Amino acid sequence: MADVGFNGSTVTFNGAQIPLRDIDVSHDAAKVDITGAGDAVKTFLAGQKDSTITFTVVGTTDLVVGGTYAITVAWNDGESDAFTTGVVTGLSTSGSLDGEVTTSITVVPAS
Repeated sequence: MADVGFNGSTVTFNGAQIPLRDIDVSHDAAKVDITGAGDAVKTFLAGQKDSTITFTVVGTTDLVVGGTYAITVAWNDGESDAFTTGVVTGLSTSGSLDGEVTTSITVVPAS
């Protein structure tokens, strides 16, 4: 993940580069409680990683909820994040008076 400025970062879906407005790549894991009866404090292990990429583009998109796509985020510092196959789980298009139309897309790994 990038550790310097955002400008110049790109996202590519199935080989087509999409102009970004903003992006969020997150990796979380569920807590697995392994606390024993004799433990003084609760103890945990990390469960399976839960990754999500959410990004906003100017305009609309041909992507569809449930559609599967190869996705790569290329950060401007040379680092990258990618899903070999990602499934779109959310699309939200909005606009306002005298402003541009934007679409927010959420993608998670697909099997």
